[in-house]
Amino acid sequence: MFGLFKSKPFQDGQLGEFRRSGRYWKGSLVAVPCGTFRLALAGSREAPDPVALGLAKELPDRFKSLMPKIQTGLFEHYAPYKEAIEAGEETGSPCPSVAGPEAVWRHVTPAHVLVEPLGGVSTVEIAFKVAWDVEHTVGARFQNWQFIELNGSVRGQ
Repeated sequence: MFGLFKSKPFQDGQLGEFRRSGRYWKGSLVAVPCGTFRLALAGSREAPDPVALGLAKELPDRFKSLMPKIQTGLFEHYAPYKEAIEAGEETGSPCPSVAGPEAVWRHVTPAHVLVEPLGGVSTVEIAFKVAWDVEHTVGARFQNWQFIELNGSVRGQ
């Protein structure tokens, strides 16, 4: 009976197949040099939102230009963990030595990319698992390809 209400897969020539799960269309996206992210796009029951799909298609070509803002945000997120370890406090996570913003990349792994409206504006959230905070997924958010924030605890997609 529930199969009657299930959305049919959506096929995109560039990004491949998407399947609807919950509120999102789910697929995957490769962003060099980081690797493959789970991809979640806002949309209707019939298809991903065209704006969300368009932003997802743009991301692979834009990713390298976004990396400086992402790495700065990640390093700023890392700093309090390093300071806590140096002060003898327990952080609940191993704390690698990260020399500067450019060095964060070997300590993060791709988690997801979420494209949905936030405050009425289409937002691209690029999320990572980070070695210094194993309990949270950290997400860099962009609107109009401008960095708006690094959120220290985003929902997994």
